[in-house]
Amino acid sequence: MKQEPLPQIHLVHDTDLGVFAYELHILAGDFLRNSEYNLRALATNTGADSIAVMGKNHMWLSDALLAYCPSAELYRTAAMTEYPGARAFLFHTERKEDGRLYGDVLMMGLDTLRQDIERNTLYPYGVSMEYRDGTKAEAGIEKWESMELCEKDALKTWRYLYAPEQVTEWQYRYSNRFSQWKEQAFSYMPQDLEERLNVEYMEEAQNPDTDMYRIPLGTAKQLLLDGAPVYRLLPGRTEKVAPVAAVRAGLWYENYREFAVTPEDLGALDRLVRRETDRIMGIRPQHDKLQERRPSPER
Repeated sequence: MKQEPLPQIHLVHDTDLGVFAYELHILAGDFLRNSEYNLRALATNTGADSIAVMGKNHMWLSDALLAYCPSAELYRTAAMTEYPGARAFLFHTERKEDGRLYGDVLMMGLDTLRQDIERNTLYPYGVSMEYRDGTKAEAGIEKWESMELCEKDALKTWRYLYAPEQVTEWQYRYSNRFSQWKEQAFSYMPQDLEERLNVEYMEEAQNPDTDMYRIPLGTAKQLLLDGAPVYRLLPGRTEKVAPVAAVRAGLWYENYREFAVTPEDLGALDRLVRRETDRIMGIRPQHDKLQERRPSPER
């Protein structure tokens, strides 16, 4: 299974979206610097759909609608990401339990999403403005674009306006498109898909060891503080890291700063992921419901 190329579209059905999203940030690459913003965006999205764009060194997650709006950062991220292996993750929330979001995730090449964006781009008809004295006003796009920068800086807030019927039409079309993509997708268990992504992350290491799971430096530090086993990837071998030695020897500043955990120690990683997900998304931990992932027999 590990030797087969990933299909074009993959489906993870009925999973904890917050946990899955956080694990993407540490198992598919080092995206920890984006994790706080992205998970909060997922938790506070008032709509059911979110999209994350994953490049080589960044991941940006926001309301799915904003991927289709030229004025939004998510649209620009999708348009300007040039990394050949860039991917898009489409999150669809079905329900909320104990503060956690559950639903489906689609993973596809970014080009697949780009093609759909190009065909269904939404354009604003105007701008809603609020001045610092509390006065509110609206302006058409032509007037907005003709305003001087100093005039825009004088505003307290502003946002683009989209016709309600245009947004409703987009929501209906996107829902149908999501269903079509699901029908074309190959189903994966979340841990299996993350494992496949981690193989790619490990193979990019200077000193890969495909019998282990690669983790970012920040995650390695957190696990060491928890007293969990962490290994450093060295030329031709792995070396278990002693927490005290890591601090005293300045390990974080040495040349070889690639870290991993064994399949047997994934339980400690699961606990860290759940704790960080709870913290970032403001979820009160349900200790009696914690479940540890069993190591996959394939690695």
